[in-house]
Amino acid sequence: MDIVKVSNLNQIISFINTSSDTLASYIYKLHTSKGDVEQLLNESIHTTGVFCLIEDDSIVALITGILYEEDKYKVIGPFVSEDFTLTDNHFISLFSALMESQSDHATFNFSYNDCAQDSKPLMKLIHANYNFTDYYLNVYKSLNEPESDFNIIEYQPGFQRAFSKLHEQTFRHNALTPKEIVNTLDEHNRLFLFVSEGLLKGYLYLQIDTLSSLAEIRYFSSHTDYRLKGIAFDLLSYAIHYAFEHYSIDKVYFKIRSKNATLVERFNELGFEIESEYTKYKIDPSQLNY
Repeated sequence: MDIVKVSNLNQIISFINTSSDTLASYIYKLHTSKGDVEQLLNESIHTTGVFCLIEDDSIVALITGILYEEDKYKVIGPFVSEDFTLTDNHFISLFSALMESQSDHATFNFSYNDCAQDSKPLMKLIHANYNFTDYYLNVYKSLNEPESDFNIIEYQPGFQRAFSKLHEQTFRHNALTPKEIVNTLDEHNRLFLFVSEGLLKGYLYLQIDTLSSLAEIRYFSSHTDYRLKGIAFDLLSYAIHYAFEHYSIDKVYFKIRSKNATLVERFNELGFEIESEYTKYKIDPSQLNY
């Protein structure tokens, strides 16, 4: 069997559409519109490269990646033909081809849905390190208003600098800028601030989609000096109560990124349901030692 770098977009898409994604990292990146998928894969062809395991002149496994920052990649795959068994050596060969075509300083990130995939065997093969877990949570009814709701106000320009600093410290990759958030504010885009003693101690950005009857808590954070004081939970309770009180919606959802399972259990106790969990792994080429 050979590892071949493939550049035919239609051939790549055709294989992905007919293959198994059971072992594939970051599969949700391809669960978008046809145009977005084509754009993503076309960029991968010209940056990361698309590497295929070939048997009898046919693709039986495929791996690629997304370059999201200099020398940083999100690994897409491996996708495997339904009638082919990918061995440990096959996976190592595929990933090595991808890795060796990048800079010596490159790092590689993996993401697996813990509710549907078993990522540990593959990640153990290449000695990938656990990084964190993204939890997607839903709530279907209003929670009790927080006792400290008098500390929560809608955005005011006087807190622009403090809000900008806190948001930029918390969300550094692929996030709306503070200015972009403020410019969206209207009936369906609300920015709540937790203010105490004249200081901004936390914020929450809520978006309402009335057509889908959904509300998303897109961003929320509390200042590091005031963590573990319940500010984030107060903001969440307030925003969820506000959303169900003021709009005709069926669900409020949001994502949290954490290594702390106890924190997630606390959300569960408050009435949130975990819809899915994505475990993230990270590897530097210096770790490869098989």
